[in-house]
Parts: sequence; structure tokens; C-alpha cells
Amino acid sequence: MRKEIVIVGGGTAGWLVALSMEKLMGYDANVTLIESEDIGIIGAGEGSTPNLPGILNWLGIDFSEFFIKTNATHKIAISFENWNGDGKKYYHPFTALHNEFDWCKSNLGIPYIGYLKNKNLELDDFILSSKLAEENISPLVNTPINGKDTSSHFSFHFDARLVGEYLRKIGIKRKVKRIEGIVKEFTLDENNQIKKIILKDKTIIKCDFVCDCTGFNRLIVGKLFNTEWKSYEDKLKVNTAIPYFLPQSETIKPYTRAIAMKYGWTWQIPLQNRWGCGYNFDNSYCTIDEAKEEIIDYLGFEVKFGNPISFNAGRYKNVWVNNCIAFGLSMGFTEPIEATAIFNIINQISCVSKQNILDYINGDRIFYKEYNEWIAKINDDVVDFLQFHYFTKRTDTEFWKSYFETSSKSIALIKKLKHWKTNQPNESDFVNESFGLANWLCVGSGISFFNKKYFVEYYEKFQQKDKIKYHHKTQIENYKKIKDISISENEAINLIKKNYYNDKVNTF
Repeated sequence: MRKEIVIVGGGTAGWLVALSMEKLMGYDANVTLIESEDIGIIGAGEGSTPNLPGILNWLGIDFSEFFIKTNATHKIAISFENWNGDGKKYYHPFTALHNEFDWCKSNLGIPYIGYLKNKNLELDDFILSSKLAEENISPLVNTPINGKDTSSHFSFHFDARLVGEYLRKIGIKRKVKRIEGIVKEFTLDENNQIKKIILKDKTIIKCDFVCDCTGFNRLIVGKLFNTEWKSYEDKLKVNTAIPYFLPQSETIKPYTRAIAMKYGWTWQIPLQNRWGCGYNFDNSYCTIDEAKEEIIDYLGFEVKFGNPISFNAGRYKNVWVNNCIAFGLSMGFTEPIEATAIFNIINQISCVSKQNILDYINGDRIFYKEYNEWIAKINDDVVDFLQFHYFTKRTDTEFWKSYFETSSKSIALIKKLKHWKTNQPNESDFVNESFGLANWLCVGSGISFFNKKYFVEYYEKFQQKDKIKYHHKTQIENYKKIKDISISENEAINLIKKNYYNDKVNTF
């Protein structure tokens, strides 16, 4: 007999989960999604990480169609601007594919050491994806290199509302049952398992397993089960976002801009038709009106702001509670700085299987404990990395000046920081973490956090001078080759729109 899997809530999270459950469960379950047009979605998260193309591919979703239907652009990096208060920027790029001596695969950190020894070069000069981003080059190439067809790992920028609508249409085609309605109450059995969901119009929906995708409403794991909350507010201090839009320029960029402001930072995400933007700030230092004035002063012209979004960084201690898993904002939120909201949804989906769910429904209640522990670790690791972005040299406001001293730190982060006082970072510092050595080196060098002395000592010890010269020479050669066969982001968009995606441009 088929099991009944019910997703409560739509949007990107709800429909990604619904499509994944439909694929995972197959003929063993009916998948139903409940959503309401009256409730709507947040719609502010418009960036992602390279695991989004991965799950789209797994779900059999055509990249070109997704690209067109969601006003998407490619994303190969994040540009962090003025985080040290010096007007400079650094990139956190996605890994380059066509570099036989890729810096992030080198245990010796040769490119990083080369950067330290050469006063005329920045770290981004040693990273292929950073150079491609700076030139507004898309990850698509005209000719395969060594059997590969893209220059860099990539993800997408997109219109979040259009993504929800697009995934909904695919879900309905794949026999996910959609019910328009608002949940009023739940019926639980003697073991606190949800057995029925009752809507305001008195519709009754039977269920064996439930996915909570109700966003900041946190209807089930939060309000129904009153699950213990773990706050991250002592680590991540921004708590308010004010969205706004900007017109798109002639040259479309393949990266997100993250620009440091007085009391936080503003994101600018390029879509085909506009920039999706917002200011994330700590409201204990400024009011909403003051934040708006700061944005207008920075831009030099008036903009129309959306409704402010308040959030508290944190997560539920357990995201799998009884026969319900909370996904996305329902299970918690950090902040938008590295587009980890969708990143975490996909990680959650990848950690659950058809057998796990069926075993739970049939009475085997063991795996859910392991699942909760694993998701908790993923979230805690992400928070450490996000918090690290704020340990900058800025001192122009109390927000920046006091951030390091006044924010608490996890034991894992304290251990890293202590080790880096007398050593360079190495791969053993990031065992089984979502963000590894390459990620932390990009951010750490960008905010001038690491002590160069220890990298130079490492350089001298292993006598890597010749390898550094070879690496930089190879990097320049590879960049020239890839640039010759690459196309700009504008060209990529035009080709995809003209349906030449598969005929004229090699991808994937």
C-alpha cells in the first residue's frame, strides 16, 4: 500500500522537496503539496551554490529551460567589496575545471604562498575562476577542453518567485498533487505522529510522513512540536534585511556582489532583467530609515524599498521530529552571505533516502537521530565560516570594530583561530566540513586575517619557488586558452534564449 507523503508549504524549498520525494519514493508513495497564494513566499533569496545545478540534473530538469523561465544568470563567484574598509575587493570563486595545477587541490598551498611572496600580485591573480569573473566571462565555452565543456563550476542567480512557479509546474506534471489551502490544525496519534492535516476549508489530508516547508512560520517543527531552538545570534549579528531592485546594466556579471556597509552588507544579484538587492544589517546599531538613507547615499539616487524582513539566526536542535522533517527556513536560518539557504536544503535532501523514510514509517526510529546530528553539524560548520567573514580590519563603526571581541565562537572555530596564530591553515583543519581549505583561504586572505610570516616559513621550508613560477605561468597560459574559447555572460544569455544552447555551445 502506498504511503502518503505531504509537503506543507511551497516556494523553492517546498517544490524542490516535493520533486525530490516524488523521485525518491517512486511507486511506494503519493506526494501531496499544500500551499496558499494568500501566504506567498519570501522571494528574497536569489543566489545559490554549485549543488543547485547538481540537484536539477538529478531531478532531470533541463538547464536551459530553467535558465529561461527564471530570468537566470550564471554565478561563478562572489565579489566581496570594501570588507576591510579600504575600497578593495576579493573573490570567493567556484573551482576552475581546466587547471591541471588547481590551487585548491594542492596540499602545499603553492598559489597562496606565491601571492604572499609577490607584492605585485593578489591571490585572485593565481585563481582562474576569479580572473574569469573579473572579465565577466560565463562558464560556457565553445569547444571542449580535455573532454570538459565548462571553464568553472557554477551555479545560478534567479528570480526566486519564478523558480517556485517553474518547479510547481514540473511537480504537477510529475503527478505531485497540489492542494490550495491554509493549514488549520493537525491530528496526532498517541505517539505524537501526524496522521491528519486539516485545512481552514475543513479539507482533511491523511499523511504518513510530513515535510515542513512553511518558511519563517515554522508551523510544525516549531509551533506544533515546540522543538528546542539553538540561537546563532551571538555569532551572526545581522538580523534585518531591506530588499530593493536596481535596473540591469548593459554588461551582465557572472557573480554576486557583497558590499560591506556601516552596519552589515548589501547584496546585489544580477538577473537578466534587473539586479535583486538588499541590505542586511544589525538593527541594534541603526533604524530601518537610517539603513535606507545609507543605501541611497551609497547609490547616489533614490530607490524603492520592499518590506523589511526580520530574522534571528539559529536552528532547531532537531529538524526531524516524529514523522516530520523541517527543510529550509522552517528548520532555521543563518544569513544570506554565502547563499547557504538553498545549499542547506539540498544537503538535507541528499542526507535522506527512501529506505530511511519507509523504515521510520514502519517503526524503525533509529536513523532520524543520526540525521539530526549530521544536519546540526552541517549548520554549525556553516555558521563558523560565515562568522569568519566579519573578522575584518574595519573600525569605522562600532559594529565592525567590536565584532570579533563581542561575538562568541564555537569550540571548533576557537581551535582553528588558535592554530592559525602560529601556523598556516591546512586541510586537516576542515575535516568533513561543508567549506574547506580553499574557501577559508579566499576569505582569510581577502580580509588580511592570516599571519603571512608562517606561510613564508612554509615556503622556505619546502623550497617551492620553482613550482610557484610554474603554477603562475600555467595559470596565465590556461587563462588565455580558456578566454579565447569562452563567451561573455551576455553572449551566453543570448545564445540560450535563441535556443542555441545545445547546438552552438558545449556545456556539461
